[in-house]
Amino acid sequence: MPTLPFIPSLHSNHPSLSPNPNNPNHNHPDSCPNTPNTPNPSNNTTNNKATRLAIDTALASERTRTTALEKNETDYTSSELRLALRRERSRSSRLAAELAGLRSAAVAGQAEAEVREEGRINNLMRKLDGLQKEKGRIIVELEREEEMLTNTLQKKLSVVRKEKAVLEKQIEKERKVERERKVVETRKVG
Repeated sequence: MPTLPFIPSLHSNHPSLSPNPNNPNHNHPDSCPNTPNTPNPSNNTTNNKATRLAIDTALASERTRTTALEKNETDYTSSELRLALRRERSRSSRLAAELAGLRSAAVAGQAEAEVREEGRINNLMRKLDGLQKEKGRIIVELEREEEMLTNTLQKKLSVVRKEKAVLEKQIEKERKVERERKVVETRKVG
């Protein structure tokens, strides 16, 4: 796609761009239609300064061209005025076509940016999904290890309890034997 030249808006509320008082048509409603001047929130950036400079330069150039045309047109005949009108209409059509091309390029650029952004979001979503799956896998693995440790400890505890029961029985037998021995000794003594 060929690169289109930058054509700034020729309407502005900038004080240096006020209508020319020497222009007899400056109060005519068609001479400068009202266009809203929407402020840009990032006025301090270099890009905005460059854009503003380009707009100011283009406006100054257009004012100079318009003034020169007005001086030349004072002596025109009706046929010359019609020819000048045709040239201006042709120029206006070219500018409208360029503006349409620029708007189309801006829309295409915006669409491309949205596609890139959507791709980034999708990539991040895939990564997030992968991390969530990994988290789930780790949780399952930890639960499995915890269950294995619990089972191992339960088995050891069961073995210790059995050993304790055996030892308690052995101690009880030894006490019983000791009591019987003391009873036998007390009978022998007595």
